[in-house]
Amino acid sequence: MIWHPQLASLLARFRHANAIAVLDAPFPSYPDVETVDLIVRRGLPTIPDLVDLILAEHEVSSVVMAEEFRQHVDAATQADYLSHLGDLPVEWIAHADFKAEVGRCLGIVHTGDPVPYSNVILRWG
Repeated sequence: MIWHPQLASLLARFRHANAIAVLDAPFPSYPDVETVDLIVRRGLPTIPDLVDLILAEHEVSSVVMAEEFRQHVDAATQADYLSHLGDLPVEWIAHADFKAEVGRCLGIVHTGDPVPYSNVILRWG
């Protein structure tokens, strides 16, 4: 169960044809996209922490990630982060395109994750 009121409210509105971006700490906010700031400190919480919570309670049909994650992050970290996605299909796109997609999301959840390009967009439908 998610107790954070703003996150719970955002997730209650996450429905078919919506997307939510779970982002690292330095990723910018967008003025027209609701933002839930969960950053406690560097590394807390991580993107996998939030992905695990969301997937346990909500239907997600696919994921979008930046191609740069595969290009700039070591293989062990990639494997760890991707393991939290289970069997969900991942669409790999350029980081610039990823930033544009975030602007179309229902909401943004900022984490304290320090891993570059580890951001995910969770889609339903």
